[in-house]
Amino acid sequence: MAVVFPAVGNRFLVDFVKFKVELFFGSVSSLTYTGVAPDGSRGQSSTVVIDVESIVNQIFLVTWQEADKTTVVHVENYDNNTIVTNITNPDNTFQQYHGTMKRLISYSSDIRPLFRASDIACMAAKGVKLDSFAWLSDPGHAQKVYAKLQSGAMPPDGAWSQDKLSLFNDWINDGRLS
Repeated sequence: MAVVFPAVGNRFLVDFVKFKVELFFGSVSSLTYTGVAPDGSRGQSSTVVIDVESIVNQIFLVTWQEADKTTVVHVENYDNNTIVTNITNPDNTFQQYHGTMKRLISYSSDIRPLFRASDIACMAAKGVKLDSFAWLSDPGHAQKVYAKLQSGAMPPDGAWSQDKLSLFNDWINDGRLS
């Protein structure tokens, strides 16, 4: 049985203490990393082709080489949300950083599954596109949907639990609406 890499389709905020990055695993062979400033703003992004190897249980070796020949080797532990990065620079200098990673809320993994087919059909007739990331990730649309959910006007057959409301609100407040 093939081992499933749990990061695919997810975003993680990684705190290496000296710096932070956001990692997005678009597939088992694609990683986009973005620098995160101390104020939370996003810096430049790079997308790289990665190789992933299962070490044991939920621990994976993730490697890539950047255009300038920098080589990066991660040991990512999804059981305890830790990561060790080993960076070998083109001049053969070496850096190692230990960090923690937090999976960020995403539309496809966390938000879209909250809406049932009946919710989507009912709201689509009113111009509300709950099954469209492009539509719902617009902050104005997301806030209006949240207000309807919070008031109990949505879904049509009864109010959401506080857990679901909190998750949806956290996704909005996360500011990335990914």
